Amino acid sequence: MGWPWRHWHPGLLAHPFALLAVWDGRWYRMIATRGYFLLPGQQSDPAFFPLLPVVLHGLHAAGLSLDTAGVIVSNLAFLVGLLAFYELSRHYLPEADARNASVAAAVFPIAFVFSMVYSEALAFAALTLAGLFAVKERWLACALCAGLAALGRPHAVFVLLPIAAIAVGRWRTLSFPGRIGAITAILAGPIAIASFCMYLWLSIHDPLAWTTAEHAWGRSFALTGPYRAFTEIAGSPLREQAWLIRDAIFCSIYIACLAAAWRARLPRTWIIAGALIVIAPLMSGSFTSDTRFGLLALPVYWGIALLTRQHRRQLALRVGFPILLTAGTATIWLHWP
Repeated sequence: MGWPWRHWHPGLLAHPFALLAVWDGRWYRMIATRGYFLLPGQQSDPAFFPLLPVVLHGLHAAGLSLDTAGVIVSNLAFLVGLLAFYELSRHYLPEADARNASVAAAVFPIAFVFSMVYSEALAFAALTLAGLFAVKERWLACALCAGLAALGRPHAVFVLLPIAAIAVGRWRTLSFPGRIGAITAILAGPIAIASFCMYLWLSIHDPLAWTTAEHAWGRSFALTGPYRAFTEIAGSPLREQAWLIRDAIFCSIYIACLAAAWRARLPRTWIIAGALIVIAPLMSGSFTSDTRFGLLALPVYWGIALLTRQHRRQLALRVGFPILLTAGTATIWLHWP
């Protein structure tokens, strides 16, 4: 029994976990083995940020296959991220809500991405740890995690907003080294992205190669991006239109959950950061994969927890979400998440 993409991997029966390494997993493996290479006008790998490829390269050098390393890293990182998210949520929510928020993150219908050879699990773990370390005033650890999150997914850089709010709120009680650490934590994400741009400049002579590469996928960042995202849906072929509609629906769900968190007066900077994580990708002119990008908007899960406080709604969360997650997982072979 073969699998449709034989040039990516052998049959699924021979390699049961190969399904978790398809689509963007191919690009991350390519970077891990040969580095970055820009082909102007063609789809090329500078569009993918370096955190996961660096980890894959190190584990591959230690003897693991790239697919095995990717699946192990993603699942372990997601477990760490869930534990950190629960602890972070307890700082803002009652314990029962914090638990439900963590359950929502674990069984969200698109959460299968966290088990794939994608960067989302690493970015999720780094982002949640950055928030948790900021709350605990462990600024250097916060800075490290904020930088790693941005190197995993660029829109994770918006975690600097809640970090800055926490630092400002505690500024008067911080020692001088604490203030330096807090400033470092705030700037860590932008500095990490700048360092990646510097690397691209030195290696392939284009500091913005990651945006240049996006053009081949039909993405070009502009203020008119959200408008173009809607017009793309109307003008796409029927098969592609269905997936764009899926992404647009999830984008709307994310915004509704963020609105629920806002009404509950949860920290505004966290919610604004979540909204930027969801909306900023639309500046590229497409809803494509916004379902996946929005997984890093942590207040979405807080909103879900608040909306499912009633017993019947909790049943929908704990039973309905896993069913939808199973159905979502089955779509991997049809389309990228």
